[in-house]
Amino acid sequence: SAWPGVHVGDAGAAWLLGRRAFSRRALGLQKGEAVPDLSVEPNIHVLTALNPTCEGRAVFVSVRRHACRGAGGVLARSRWRNEQGRPQFSTTMVIHLSPKEVVDACVILGLASIHDVDVVSDIVPLQPPPLPAPRDPLVLSFPLSAGAGLPFRCSQAAGGALTHFAHPSTWHACDFDAPVGTPVLAASDGTIAEVRDGCAAGGGADTSLFFAFNSVVQLLPDGTTTLEYVHIRAGSAVVRAGDPVRRGQRLCESGDAGFCPTPHLHLEAHAHGLADPAAPSLPLAFAFEAGGEAAVEARAGAYYDATRGEVPPPPAAAPVAALLAASVAESEGGGRQG
Repeated sequence: SAWPGVHVGDAGAAWLLGRRAFSRRALGLQKGEAVPDLSVEPNIHVLTALNPTCEGRAVFVSVRRHACRGAGGVLARSRWRNEQGRPQFSTTMVIHLSPKEVVDACVILGLASIHDVDVVSDIVPLQPPPLPAPRDPLVLSFPLSAGAGLPFRCSQAAGGALTHFAHPSTWHACDFDAPVGTPVLAASDGTIAEVRDGCAAGGGADTSLFFAFNSVVQLLPDGTTTLEYVHIRAGSAVVRAGDPVRRGQRLCESGDAGFCPTPHLHLEAHAHGLADPAAPSLPLAFAFEAGGEAAVEARAGAYYDATRGEVPPPPAAAPVAALLAASVAESEGGGRQG
């Protein structure tokens, strides 16, 4: 997997046990009987995601305490930490469900009883991507310090198959993998609107971590556009709400707080973010010191030097870059629907 311990179940996923059309009769459901979002078969312990609706769904589900077996064998688990810093383990799946579809995801292993199932999920209806923006992409400077000495991989860009595809508010977000502790720099002038850096949980992939994260929110000079720097290291912010900041000024450190299969900085902008944080995100582009005048929209799987822009991947990273590029190509080809 391009994301350690996370298994993306889009239309071409070979690890899934199977897909089929939703049918009440085949499932033994009576007319009017409520349809569960998830079910675990009591005898063979197959975890199944169900969608009886006429719209697509994104199903984020983590199985704790027990290993899971997919079509190709036991699925890799993600190691993460809770708020107390204790290590935890989960098998996390991101399932793209088409309308009127049922997906058999995996077999949960080692269950003595159906009552031992420990599953955390977040299920959201798929919404169309934001309409083409009425303006050009928001041009920013690169938000990570060149001092790390290595290029930064873009692990998700617009419509990313891991999480960005699921909602217009995240569609245009960009993720850049970075070692924990990498300085995060203001990508524009502005004023700090909010700082949240008290969360210690994270360091891996469990669905509960979607609701545990750290961030700095910056209000840009137009007075309405917000820029969010997410997953920052706990206790690392050197700015506070109300502080004016200049482009290139240090704000905090990149981290792995929240849902982070790999440590990364998540960058996301909204036209009226303070009034409506769930508003559609804005497309982003980056201007680099040595890149001339043209701003660059980040590509998933590509590597970026903080000064020079896009650069070749380090030799050992080439296979991972190819995996990411293939995953994004599948998503853009219609994987978002199912």
